Amino acid sequence: MRKLLTILLLFPLLVLGQSITAPPGRTYQVSVSGQDASGFVISGFGSETLLTSIGFVNPPAGVTFSVTTTTGLSFATGYNSWTNQTRLSFTGTQANVNNALASLKVNTGVTTGNVQISISTTVNPTGYFYNPINGHFYRPISTPATYDNSKALSAGQTFKGQTGYLVTITSANEESFIITNVPQSNIWFALTDRIQEGFWRIDAGPENGTLIKTQNGQTAGNVVGQYNNWCGGEPNNAGDEDFAVTKWGGGSCWNDLPGNASWSNPYIVEFGTWSNPADATFTGFYTANTTNVVAITNNLTGTVTIPAGLTSRPLLTLYRVVNGVDQLVDYKTVATNGTYTFTLPNQNSTYKLVPSLTVQGITSTDFNLAWGEAQNISTPNNLAPGLVMTGTKQWAAADVNRNGIFDLGDAALISFHTNGWKAINNVLWFTAANYDLITRTNFATITPVTSFILNVVTSDITQNIKYCILGDINLSHSSN
Repeated sequence: MRKLLTILLLFPLLVLGQSITAPPGRTYQVSVSGQDASGFVISGFGSETLLTSIGFVNPPAGVTFSVTTTTGLSFATGYNSWTNQTRLSFTGTQANVNNALASLKVNTGVTTGNVQISISTTVNPTGYFYNPINGHFYRPISTPATYDNSKALSAGQTFKGQTGYLVTITSANEESFIITNVPQSNIWFALTDRIQEGFWRIDAGPENGTLIKTQNGQTAGNVVGQYNNWCGGEPNNAGDEDFAVTKWGGGSCWNDLPGNASWSNPYIVEFGTWSNPADATFTGFYTANTTNVVAITNNLTGTVTIPAGLTSRPLLTLYRVVNGVDQLVDYKTVATNGTYTFTLPNQNSTYKLVPSLTVQGITSTDFNLAWGEAQNISTPNNLAPGLVMTGTKQWAAADVNRNGIFDLGDAALISFHTNGWKAINNVLWFTAANYDLITRTNFATITPVTSFILNVVTSDITQNIKYCILGDINLSHSSN
């Protein structure tokens, strides 16, 4: 229908516990098949059969998707392949559909740009076909009717809270969808020049009154920016022909025909007036969308180094920052060798590396160190002299309450943790250079970070990271 807009991230509609959740947008490399597109999850349905659709909205040329797990699923009418698609509809239970969505892969060509993935689901309706590109339902009617009767009968139908109208065809994608899903030929659609010969206007739906052509003939008078798909030599007004059909003679183009009783044809009822599937207001219908970036890979790499041999290994998540929005690139738990290498999809970009770690390794040994050192404090809030805690980095780990000093209060918190009364959950992250500067007297002035900003210009980058777990005074699970 109307031109679709690119939206960075749309959240799922939540009604009565039934919903679809969407993953963050990702960055995909050009000319790579099988890139992960998982993360969509349907929830809240029982064992009923669902009609689920996957569609790309205005993808760059050559971008397709494949579904690699298809157990328990059946194609909707008009579809016959799970690979290299730009739209696909199928039926199955919630469990089987979620398995399929978890296996979703994106395949890219050489063209860059944004690709919006739209997922929708509803309890399977018989005789209706859902177009994931515009978020509309279509109901083919095989019983022939005149053009005017087709319009009237279409307008008299409702479906999922929406009033129907005689189908309008405003794009090649929509035409292809109709040809794929509707078996009948010579199908009325809402287009006429009965008001003024040769001036063809859309005759129903949200585009009612839109002029698409100003002269008969296959290409003569076609209005720029409006979709026309006439057969050769048509429209020709041979016998006062004021109304249009598609799939003329079983093909894929349009013809003009009279609208009198001698020309009764099948028709299609369309439901939905929006142009983006995320705006759908069908009852009992759920959708989620995410926009992903297809970008040129410049063969740059980033390497994150964390000291080898640590017992605790962090999860590192890499984002590309685009107009203030974090777009997921990759995530990985760093192995014991201490090195994590990732591909940078774009030069001249800003990336954000966000570490996370489950606190481990705080034991009674750490409490004994803290308690022993705390005994050397001569006045309240005075720095201990370092008679028991002799390592320079131990002081950052010992300042559990992060008030810039070490005292008996920190020792008490470690005791609470080891006895299960109050957990310590904080990890301090530093660039390796800053971490190595920490001493007994300056630990409160070395600032930790929550993420690492990587400004990528024209060369490979390396980011060395170190961390200490608050309370891990003997540094058994922290960087030395």
